[in-house]
Amino acid sequence: MNQQKIQRSIVQLAQLSIRTPHHQIVTFGLLMGLLYLPELLRELGKATLSGSTNLFFNFGFLYLGVDRLWRNRTSLTKVLPADEERLTGYLIIFGSAALMPFCLSSISLRALLWAGILLGIAYSSWGVAFFKTYYLSSALILLSFYPNWIYVLAEVWRLTTPPEYLEKLMAWAGGVALQAIGQPAIAKGIIIELPTGAVQVGYGCSGFDMAVTMAGASLLMGLWLKQSRIDTIAMVVVGVMLALIFNIPRIMLLTIASVYWGKDSFEFWHGPWGGQIFSTILFTVYYYAVMWIVEQQPVKPKQGIN
Repeated sequence: MNQQKIQRSIVQLAQLSIRTPHHQIVTFGLLMGLLYLPELLRELGKATLSGSTNLFFNFGFLYLGVDRLWRNRTSLTKVLPADEERLTGYLIIFGSAALMPFCLSSISLRALLWAGILLGIAYSSWGVAFFKTYYLSSALILLSFYPNWIYVLAEVWRLTTPPEYLEKLMAWAGGVALQAIGQPAIAKGIIIELPTGAVQVGYGCSGFDMAVTMAGASLLMGLWLKQSRIDTIAMVVVGVMLALIFNIPRIMLLTIASVYWGKDSFEFWHGPWGGQIFSTILFTVYYYAVMWIVEQQPVKPKQGIN
């Protein structure tokens, strides 16, 4: 019985996909996405195996974006675009799809073209009114189809800040914290020196990746709990600040481990297990901080972010 229902659903979907010229063009655009989506899933899978949280954020953004559209699907069926909006959307779909086969060597370019196809589909189906009403849902869906937003944000950070700015800041903070517990540490640029050795604070120890992760987790939690804009921003700020603050004792521990305890100890605290210990403590403190923010204002769906 279930198999028959599935077969009927597939037949109905196939019939719908070719029912009108508009449906045919939308189906064409979605099929072109098949050139990109398999590699996106492979990239996310490989990143997850290496400890990345990109998969969690991508599916989280996708779910939240699609969920709001699905709940308003009846209203969407009543929105009709103007003829020029529909034509413009078609041009965006065909233009993006035509370029897709020429960008097989760059997943970033294909992500951009796939975003173009989705924008064209939405614009040709509902017009500009759709983006005015569902601007956040649109942004979340588009964000969900890029494989590594942490990398993009890191590049933007490097372009807009002085060289090794965060690394130097973390080295300075780590040196000050070590001095506070009686260690004769001196920070010179990205180097923390002790009398018997020194360590370099590289990008991986700057706390940037964890700060972005906490910001993304805060955004997802704020949207999921239907918090106001102010509360959601507060969650993001708290998440970023906690990530950077907790990175200071991690740098202290890595410095002491490297100088006094030997290579094996340093590798443990610098590796996955040590990172997980710090992440667990960080997320525990963050959870209670966020719950305090949530409890300050009762959850009111009508005040949530659109």
